[in-house]
Amino acid sequence: MLDPILIDTATFTHEQQQRCGQLQLQALDRRVWSHELLAQRDGNIQYKISGGIDRWQRPFIDISIEGELQLVCQRCLQAVSWALNDQSHIVLFASEQLLDEAMAADGSLEGAVWSAEYDLAALVEDQILMAIPVAPRHEDCDHTLAIQTNQDSGNPFARLAGLKSGH
Repeated sequence: MLDPILIDTATFTHEQQQRCGQLQLQALDRRVWSHELLAQRDGNIQYKISGGIDRWQRPFIDISIEGELQLVCQRCLQAVSWALNDQSHIVLFASEQLLDEAMAADGSLEGAVWSAEYDLAALVEDQILMAIPVAPRHEDCDHTLAIQTNQDSGNPFARLAGLKSGH
């Protein structure tokens, strides 16, 4: 497991700081590297995280992640290469009530309750988990495996009729 990469939220947002880096998939939290849709546990994730203050004087954190993941195709169960490319703009609020009010006013807003410190590695891990598709698959995945399996099994009623007649 990766050691926390902590930032002071007030300094990071008010001074519009940035952090860039690369994390190995295997070094991330178990909930990432043991995800059931990952076909391979190796690979690197590049991240860029920046802070700032928006026009309404609200602090925010922008997160951008990129990488190439090998996921399990849900059609053929073979590895499929998937380009991870995700950006998030997270606005920070002083209380849960302010967050709820802002999200009710703007349904597309991504927000979080203010914390004095944030773990950048945990933010990256969360973004990866939210970005992984529910059912990854090859665009041109052939269904020969499924068709062959269905053909091999035969008609179950024909087999029952054969058993009934003693054949």
